[in-house]
Amino acid sequence: MKTIYLVRHGQKQPDPGDPGLTDLGVKQSIQTGEFLKNLKINQVISSPFKRTLETAKNISSVLNIQYQISDQLVERMNWEGGSVAKEEFQIEWNKATNDRNYQPKFGNSSKETGNRIEQFTNNLQDNSSIILVTHGGAIMDYVRNFTEDKKIAHLKVMYKNGEDYTLANCAIFKVVISKSPKLELINYTNHLSSPTT
Repeated sequence: MKTIYLVRHGQKQPDPGDPGLTDLGVKQSIQTGEFLKNLKINQVISSPFKRTLETAKNISSVLNIQYQISDQLVERMNWEGGSVAKEEFQIEWNKATNDRNYQPKFGNSSKETGNRIEQFTNNLQDNSSIILVTHGGAIMDYVRNFTEDKKIAHLKVMYKNGEDYTLANCAIFKVVISKSPKLELINYTNHLSSPTT
């Protein structure tokens, strides 16, 4: 058996590409570390993006353990700006959210991302508790591999360009993996003094 704590990064700067955390995002990540420090955490592993690395660094600092980096935890799509308008990116994102097999113009399908993270978690050490610092879309893509959409439907919001899931910054999803994954916490934010999406 292993316990996975999926943590979405803290509030990020609004820039395209690879932005870091805002001051509030730093505070959120420290509060997340404070909440998780009473658990017996064996590892912290982060996506390589600046916002996740800064979140993992702050959590690891509170826990007094080193963090590792894995490309397996990257987001399904990342808006780089440049020639891709934000609206075009959001349309492609929502298509991939609502049709898990849809191959967006840039990035991976929801199903590919969920499968990638599922395979990664399956290969983690048994009898351990691990924090994975990643992205909202990646968390939902993984969770949707073993959870019925109706159980997480309350996280869906209608936007101008379609429906999508909305997770809080530094929200925690707890997954216990025995024979099959079981979702025990969904978008948990009680540890945060200022939850944001």
